[in-house]
Amino acid sequence: MEMASGFVNERMKKQRTEGTKRKDFLDVLLEFEGNGRDEPAKTSDRDVNIFILEIFMAGSETSSSIVEWVMTELLRNPKSMSKVKDELARVVGADRNVEESDIDELQYLQAVVKETLRLHPPIPFLIPRSAIQDTSFMGYHIPKDTQVLVNAWAIGRDPGS
Repeated sequence: MEMASGFVNERMKKQRTEGTKRKDFLDVLLEFEGNGRDEPAKTSDRDVNIFILEIFMAGSETSSSIVEWVMTELLRNPKSMSKVKDELARVVGADRNVEESDIDELQYLQAVVKETLRLHPPIPFLIPRSAIQDTSFMGYHIPKDTQVLVNAWAIGRDPGS
């Protein structure tokens, strides 16, 4: 919380002294004023700090989670691990680290990451949609304007799709 609070306080001070030329998410959050009925009239400093901290944590958590799943899947599939190692040795070599400029040439590794994201999405994949017309799906009647949740995780594991 201290770290998030530091960012917020620094931005608030900058807004007071210099103004805001280009707004980002934090600026909008700090300037938000609700209607006071369904939402607070003003977002509290504590809530802003929590929002910032959650966004920061979500960004790092999803990245580390997908790296763990990639490594798990490669350890479970020695042939794939061998292919990734061979590709890294061919493209990067043993004497340097992988750089962003190498990514286009690491096609097998890209495929492994995409497959891992399909099998183990780092965030819940219930995608909200609205029916644009009355329809029938799998024996269910879905009226126009009904909000439905598409289970993208299940679609990613369905061999028929």
